[in-house]
Amino acid sequence: MKIAHISDTHFPQIIKESFDRTIEKINNSDIEFVIHTGDLVDRGYLREYEEAIQSFSKLKKPIIFVPGNHDGKNVGLKLFENLICPLNGVKEGKDYVVIYLNSVIPDMNEGRISNSSFLWLKETLRKHIDKEIKIVCFHHHLVPVPNTGRERNVLFNSGDVLDLLLKYGVNLVLNGHKHYPNVYKLEDLIIVNAGTMCSVKTRLGDKNSFNIIEIDDKIKVKTLRLDEIREREYERKKERIYNVNSEKLFRIVQIAGTYMDDSDIFNKKMFLNAFKKISTLNPDFVVHCGDIVNEGLNKNYTLAAKYLKTPIFFVPGPRDINYLGYSLFSKYFDFIETHATKKIAFKFLNSSQYDSNIGVIGRGELDRIKQFSRNPSEFKAIVLHHNLLPIENTREKGLLEDAGDILYELTRLKIDLVLTGHSSHPSARKIENTLVVNANSLSCKRQRSLFGNSFNIIDVYKDFIYVSEIQSLSGSRHVLGIWKRV
Repeated sequence: MKIAHISDTHFPQIIKESFDRTIEKINNSDIEFVIHTGDLVDRGYLREYEEAIQSFSKLKKPIIFVPGNHDGKNVGLKLFENLICPLNGVKEGKDYVVIYLNSVIPDMNEGRISNSSFLWLKETLRKHIDKEIKIVCFHHHLVPVPNTGRERNVLFNSGDVLDLLLKYGVNLVLNGHKHYPNVYKLEDLIIVNAGTMCSVKTRLGDKNSFNIIEIDDKIKVKTLRLDEIREREYERKKERIYNVNSEKLFRIVQIAGTYMDDSDIFNKKMFLNAFKKISTLNPDFVVHCGDIVNEGLNKNYTLAAKYLKTPIFFVPGPRDINYLGYSLFSKYFDFIETHATKKIAFKFLNSSQYDSNIGVIGRGELDRIKQFSRNPSEFKAIVLHHNLLPIENTREKGLLEDAGDILYELTRLKIDLVLTGHSSHPSARKIENTLVVNANSLSCKRQRSLFGNSFNIIDVYKDFIYVSEIQSLSGSRHVLGIWKRV
């Protein structure tokens, strides 16, 4: 099976040479069909749609069009439905299914899969659960994309959508929107972003490009630019074999969101029970991923210092440095940049900004991460507050401004583990060879998990990593996953 993935043509703002060259390459290939992941036109006007339809009449292959945010400007989605195709649909083959759906909020750059579309997607995946190849397409990006500037319009409910795609064994998701090509493997899901096929709106001085995706026992993604071809190849087979006799290297207890306060937002009983349990688990390291206190006030830090006496590594969350917290954090808690042993090296990052929920790492810190990656320790871990990957049951707002660039570098540098603590919901996902684990709130009444307040245990063995969530009050365990170490 071979398909072409194009996106973001933005008629009439096109480079005609790029458009004609791409159409010619596709017509003269053995590609079965084409998927266009949105922004067919630039402003949603009738004359733009008419020009796009006329230009694509040169294409000799079947094509699926997905609406993008620019297609939805100026009531453009009605024109899209009338002139192009339905906003949601299914293309079914003998051993495959392609499900495409609308992620557009009219006249906004941000996107979401609406409640009705989400339920339709779930039902459609259930109906086609036996298909060997399952492909889902929508315009807005599912995970942050590098080299695209400030992260601010990832799909609002990307965490829930990602969770659904993983549960139903989707093989491939295709997105556009960011005008820069990128490929990630997240668990067993291949996430492919296309660049702009022919628009003048390229980023980073990039050239127009499109993807060719070939699926057999592997998934091969070729990105074709004017003068180069880049190819990524992934196995489709799922590997689930672990050596249960593997040597255990160390144990990390990960906590976040203690929210120390004299108000009832801080659940003292949850906190005390959790730390009583932690003391019995014999961790080698305890890491607090931020939001130690509810507000950066002296009374809250005094309370935190009273209770948090176990040797702990801290990074600040936005609540820790608001009000007086910017000064109080360093007065009450040590912030160290690195800690290294022969087995593990930690790099601790302050992603929080004064009086803002939005986080940032910055280019200078990114350079220090690159230096840290050369540490001789066997295992390397990054710790910060803000989440890098979408979290289910939350509304994504691009809370880490440079998430795209940071995520790309951490996976490229093959960092083993990233620990985060935002959004008050547990999550663990492996992207490329990097495991990203988010902690729930340990003792705040505002948390999003039906399991209740909790903390994580990360057990690192020679051959695999075992992550489990421990309920703060009862101490009951919920396994988040087991991942083979590469």
